[in-house]
Amino acid sequence: MSSDINKPIFDHYWQLLANPILVNPTEKISVELKTLHSPLNWKDVFGNDRLVEIEVGSGKGRFLKESAQKNPEINYVGIERASKYFEKSCERLAKHDITTARLVYCDASYFLYRHVADQSVSAFHIYFPDPWPKKRHRKRRIFNNSIWISELVRTLNKKSGKIYIATDYKTYFWEIQELFDCHPNFEYCPQKSTETNYIQTSFEIKYREQGHPIYRAVYTKS
Repeated sequence: MSSDINKPIFDHYWQLLANPILVNPTEKISVELKTLHSPLNWKDVFGNDRLVEIEVGSGKGRFLKESAQKNPEINYVGIERASKYFEKSCERLAKHDITTARLVYCDASYFLYRHVADQSVSAFHIYFPDPWPKKRHRKRRIFNNSIWISELVRTLNKKSGKIYIATDYKTYFWEIQELFDCHPNFEYCPQKSTETNYIQTSFEIKYREQGHPIYRAVYTKS
């Protein structure tokens, strides 16, 4: 990987939001993904060889912050494509001095395909993906992306890999369940799927306060 991974590009790195970037929020360091060797070497990114977990759609960064504080032995990567949420995540992680998390401003499918090495991820957290409720928009759902599942299979560690999913949208949840239940590389984990002591995202807190039921599932790579 390029030695520029630890080189500040400029003071106000929000100017880079027009391009896919990798950010270390606590150090206020950002690097354009196109300048780095692919696939990424997580040891170069984090400076250690700990397990790596990825949150797809990190939103305001609550889950990343809480998880990193609770599990200091794990490295976290948050992927976010909405600039306003990406900025909030960066601010939150920097405020709480979270040194074991990095943020990526990029499309998730492209990031996995282009920048994540085979079997290099120990867990994916995919919480409240956009359900695109209108019929004409459903093709935009991340789980309707033809390469998405194959990239999860390729990048997830086969010895301990898990995928955590949550949504408040029942029909979308059923579709996701059917997709995973029919896939030969994934096995439903009922015990973890029904756990109640887990870290909630900002979206989940909001939806629960509004009285929405939450649907969760955990799958292991078989």
